Amino acid sequence: MIIPRVNHLFILESIFGQIYIPNSVFQETVLQSNVEIQTKNILQAIDNYIFIVKPRTVYLFKRKLDFGEQGVINLAIDKQADFLLMDDKKARKEARGLGFKTLKTSILLKRAEKLGIIKSYSDIIEKLENIKIFNIKNFISRSFEAKVIS
Repeated sequence: MIIPRVNHLFILESIFGQIYIPNSVFQETVLQSNVEIQTKNILQAIDNYIFIVKPRTVYLFKRKLDFGEQGVINLAIDKQADFLLMDDKKARKEARGLGFKTLKTSILLKRAEKLGIIKSYSDIIEKLENIKIFNIKNFISRSFEAKVIS
């Protein structure tokens, strides 16, 4: 996950309320993660506004997606999600092909700034660039697999 790495997980709660993540994302971002701040922030949010769910759906994807991204889309099918927050281009295409709306982290951060949830979109992007997660020049980032329901 991207946002918990810079202490801004509260943005998701402020904009969406409840967030559902598949157990595969929890495994990748907490159980298998060596990023202490990310793990700490996610664990603090669990059962408060982040809920871990094992998807029932096992969809056969057209594209090769990571385990976490597959879990996000499978959970979205189960929950009939309003939005999928993800940065991976292949995963976004797959999700849109199934009729889901997708949202990139950069757009979410711009919206959070516009709503007054954060002071500066640019400051957060700079922090992400400094920890080598985000490339502002072409908006490429590592996958953020959180299934979000408003």
